[in-house]
Amino acid sequence: MDHDHDHNHGPDDTVSCPMIMTFHGGHCERILWNGWVASTMVEFIFSALAIFLMAFCYETLKYLREYILRQTVRKEAERVALEMQAKTSSMSAHASGGGGGGGGGLGGGCPRSTMAEIQDKSYAQRVFSTPHLIQTLLNVIQIFISYLLMLVFMTFNYWLCMAVVFGLAVGYFFFGWIKQEAYESECCQ
Repeated sequence: MDHDHDHNHGPDDTVSCPMIMTFHGGHCERILWNGWVASTMVEFIFSALAIFLMAFCYETLKYLREYILRQTVRKEAERVALEMQAKTSSMSAHASGGGGGGGGGLGGGCPRSTMAEIQDKSYAQRVFSTPHLIQTLLNVIQIFISYLLMLVFMTFNYWLCMAVVFGLAVGYFFFGWIKQEAYESECCQ
């Protein structure tokens, strides 16, 4: 009985690594799909580095989504502030009599057409806006990466598990400090 699972060869001379369902070490692993087999130490190290980078990218995507959201909210607040400013300056110009000649027939009040209404976006405009479409695409990618990382963790190889954890930790180290609001939470992101 051959217990050396480093280089087991199956039919067609392909490398076959056992699926161990308990935490273990070793460097012979089938990772995520049939084509990704780390049968040598060098392949395993490069695989662990790729998983580390995948976890780091996950944290980067979390930051990028939050950054885009903040920029979108800031631009919307600036747009509303400019519309409010235009509305108040228009109203004050008409109230002080600087509205130009000829009464509008409304007893000296300002005509409704010159009062700028704040433009609220419709549901369709919000859903199909470019920032929301980018957020949706980034969310899909983030979810996909998170499930891949979960499946890597489920190989139960503690070296690959540590690659996931350290990738997430380093990503958080670089991007986590940027969160400035005290009410923000890691829950459900």
